[in-house]
Amino acid sequence: MSAPAELPRLLIVDDDEPTLNAYRALFAPKGFAVTTCSESAEVLPLLAAGTSYRAVLLDIRMPGWDGTDLLPQIKRLHPDLPVMLVSAYCDPEHADYYRQLGADAALPKPFSAEVLLETLERVTGRQEQIPLVLRSLSLKDAREQVTQKLMLAALARTGWNQVQAAKLLGVSRYCLMRWMKKLKIADAPDGSRRSRKQ
Repeated sequence: MSAPAELPRLLIVDDDEPTLNAYRALFAPKGFAVTTCSESAEVLPLLAAGTSYRAVLLDIRMPGWDGTDLLPQIKRLHPDLPVMLVSAYCDPEHADYYRQLGADAALPKPFSAEVLLETLERVTGRQEQIPLVLRSLSLKDAREQVTQKLMLAALARTGWNQVQAAKLLGVSRYCLMRWMKKLKIADAPDGSRRSRKQ
């Protein structure tokens, strides 16, 4: 008999026990294992212990290190680990500052459970794997193939909304359109979207 699959684990850092209980109640039925931490000084040792986390939810104002102090340290040790700032002190005007620190998202409290789950899905979805078989050993061709796969995935995920796809890829819409033209990505004759470059 095979071992049961391990649930994806979240690390939630907040100094308010009722808030931690609310997170546990929200995420457990959604199929997540939850590790909570009320002391900011315990976070780095927890991450160093080798447990794999799908994401970290991090409060800003806490005794000891603030979340904005802890965030760059987490990202230095685990650059691919998504970290969401979730706090009453998340100011939308400071969104660029939070991104510079390494935050994948910043949610000001209060927020609905749906918004939190949607944001978590979005930031962890960045880790999705896109299958790719290179057709050549040329670096130029490989770059175009990777770019094409990423663009098609982003366009499909956003329902072919170029503005949203560009945002998902972290480029301007103009840049996306240039690459679409270069890679001949357009409407197919049947009205569906596909790449003409095979």
